[in-house]
Amino acid sequence: MKSPNTKFQSTSASALLDLVRGLAAIVVCIGHWRGLYFVDYAMLGAHRLLFAVPYIVTGAGHQAVIIFFVLSGYLIGGSVFRSLGKGTWSWRQYLTHRLVRLWLVLVPALLLGALIDAGGIHLHRAPALYAGQVPNHIVADVRQDLNTATFAGNFLFLQGICVHTFGSNGPLWSLANEFWYYILFPSAVLALRPRSSVLTRALSAALFTGVSFMVGKAIMLAFPIWLLGAALALLPAPQLALRWRIVIAVVYTPLFFYLAKTHLIGSTLSDYILGSATFVLLWSFLSARSPAGNPLWVRFARSTAGFSYTLYLVHLPLLVFIASVTVGDSRWQPTSVRILTALLILAVAIGYAWLVAFLTEFRTADVRRWVEARIVGTGASRSIAAAS
Repeated sequence: MKSPNTKFQSTSASALLDLVRGLAAIVVCIGHWRGLYFVDYAMLGAHRLLFAVPYIVTGAGHQAVIIFFVLSGYLIGGSVFRSLGKGTWSWRQYLTHRLVRLWLVLVPALLLGALIDAGGIHLHRAPALYAGQVPNHIVADVRQDLNTATFAGNFLFLQGICVHTFGSNGPLWSLANEFWYYILFPSAVLALRPRSSVLTRALSAALFTGVSFMVGKAIMLAFPIWLLGAALALLPAPQLALRWRIVIAVVYTPLFFYLAKTHLIGSTLSDYILGSATFVLLWSFLSARSPAGNPLWVRFARSTAGFSYTLYLVHLPLLVFIASVTVGDSRWQPTSVRILTALLILAVAIGYAWLVAFLTEFRTADVRRWVEARIVGTGASRSIAAAS
């Protein structure tokens, strides 16, 4: 059965959202790549101005995660609203859908990360790097966080709550936010929904309260950013001409990079400003309702978005390992040879992520159907297929 979103998936709006998602994953990846392989901007030589733009572009990884939060709120929040509106809502179906999506890539990412980190530590080519003593602002003490308890905590989305992120894979921090927002949002909606029974509202409110206290302040402070995306799912698509979408994107882009560099605004306020700006950007993109066709930019958007989750989860341990055998416990000054070498390494990391995605993320729909047929049940599987 076709999804009710099939028509939307063929629009330029859908392609634009894919483009944003794919570019955000790339920004995270190249930020870690630059930080691992090249010295900070303040340590550059006399020609530092030549590298100003590349350093700005590769210094916005955290801001890219804020984009992910808003996009996630829009996509997941929208699916919750649709299933409730159609009367097909089920916690069992919802969690099956979400956990298959998350674990299908997360489990291989944890296992591969463990092998790669253990190999890098065993080679002993960069002990300071793996001990978190190289000032790259990326890698902490990997040995300390490469253990069974931390693995289990990350598998259960408890990083930043009970355990650290696993091994060298710092980007895993945001996955805890994502998962618990998946729990918090529907529990809040069910608790506030007039059509819910008294028991459902009470239990949902209790679940929301308990999870809120468990996850702590940092995760809850970012929840309003995710909720902006959910709010976007309730708004009708605007009627904007192409020129206005271009204007909004042109204004948004320097703001995005400015917020990555400025120290004049507190981090939480900066995230809220960027989240609000991202809300406006995505809202404007939803006005692009014409058929997307198949131009080069659409193919790029679809392909990068298709493995963006895997790229986000698997790139860093490999980049750290390669850095340990090429750069060691130092970082490079950017010369032509070293830049070309580093670009080749970046290509290898992206190719590696694509290969992992080919075996995992690209199979999400098939694995979901398999799981639903055996755990949720054939009838429920059909309901999910109709509502997804």
